[in-house]
Amino acid sequence: MKTFLIFCLAVLLIGCGLKSVPHSQNTNASEPNEAALSHYNWGLTNAKQGDFAQAVTEFKLAIQNEPGWAIPYFNLGAVYGNMGDLEQAIRAWERATQLDVDFAKAHYNLAVAYSLRADGSQVTDIEKSIASLREAIRIDKAALAAAKTEPAFDKIRDLPQYKALIQTSEPKQ
Repeated sequence: MKTFLIFCLAVLLIGCGLKSVPHSQNTNASEPNEAALSHYNWGLTNAKQGDFAQAVTEFKLAIQNEPGWAIPYFNLGAVYGNMGDLEQAIRAWERATQLDVDFAKAHYNLAVAYSLRADGSQVTDIEKSIASLREAIRIDKAALAAAKTEPAFDKIRDLPQYKALIQTSEPKQ
């Protein structure tokens, strides 16, 4: 089961990360400097080739050159997720959402990661998953449809908080 969840996370992270997004989902963000952009692009190339360790290095160099740029943090989280390091992935996505509060995919990935990390005794991870999912849906309604079929939410799908979020997020008819 754990292998299946890690596989689902990897598929999600590849689908929701490692895209060539040069600046930010925030349209007011300025273009990153040339060094940061170069390291970012090398990070994407390395990640796509499966060289995750080098991708981490390149994304960290992009961040070092442009610390206020959210996209490298987002992709760094995706790489850490693909490496199976959920804790580092969460840290990276949390930072991405701090830098760009309307970064729907980062909020969604956080919701997935918190759900995967949660067990019966970790109520805070469940609460964080629901809160992150709420933000993702608020920003991008497509997150609602994705959440309904996301395998990572299977362990929280029957909780009243999850059901209430889905119900209140449905479009009114």
